[in-house]
Amino acid sequence: MHEASIAQNILDIAIDTAKQNDAKIIKKVFVKIGKLAAVDINSLLFAFDALKEGTIAENSTLEVEEVLIKGECEECGFINNYDGYFFSCKNCNSLNVKIIEGEELNITEIEVE
Repeated sequence: MHEASIAQNILDIAIDTAKQNDAKIIKKVFVKIGKLAAVDINSLLFAFDALKEGTIAENSTLEVEEVLIKGECEECGFINNYDGYFFSCKNCNSLNVKIIEGEELNITEIEVE
């Protein structure tokens, strides 16, 4: 389960950032995760909750915003959201689609006291 290592990295970054800013308690950590990042969000939340025990993030919550897959056709420029993993332009049917959103895994905000 690579979600545990992702949760540990998120926790490490949040704790380091909080300490650098003289914060004593982490209340919330906000992340954006693209559907193509191949992260099981429930497993990530479970791992985060287990790993935060005994840290300044012990009572924090991990808030996850899932980012949809968005692609741009390199033939006609049409931009569209995709539900599945087959990317063809819905305007001109080209298979030359560049993914522009949906691969990210970013911490966007850390709420502290």
